[in-house]
Amino acid sequence: MDDQQQSQPDHNRLPGTAPLDLGRHVTSLLNVITKLFADEVESRGISPLEYSLLRLCLERGECTTTEIANELPVDTSRVSRIVTGLVDDGMLVRRRLRDDRRVVMLRLSDQGHELISMLFGRLQAHYAWLTEDISADDIKTVNAVAARILGKYAAMESSG
Repeated sequence: MDDQQQSQPDHNRLPGTAPLDLGRHVTSLLNVITKLFADEVESRGISPLEYSLLRLCLERGECTTTEIANELPVDTSRVSRIVTGLVDDGMLVRRRLRDDRRVVMLRLSDQGHELISMLFGRLQAHYAWLTEDISADDIKTVNAVAARILGKYAAMESSG
């Protein structure tokens, strides 16, 4: 490329933007993953938020509504309504603690465990397909860069 070509403005880019538009790429990637995720989960009759709640119960074994609300981007009253629906649908089981009857523990039922395990496997297969032509080193690099960006944002949030 000669000096004249290098000094020509790039009409395909907004003024003041870097050649790599991080926001556009991340938004596009998020849209693809969100669509695959929602299509897979909703085809099984649950919402993405219900999946996230069930997945959290799978990871934790047992947890309370308050613990779930602290992890998910929704308030405790909404989590309580979702939990009630999942209990009614046979996906979750409630258990009161003997030493403090006010505390209600939640765990996956056998049906809930089967559903969430199957969905997790199907989602992992989609993600594997999306990344099959990407080297392990490139995936590690993407993960490392994302972790650094998220860390920098978290530091900014905690200082601000």
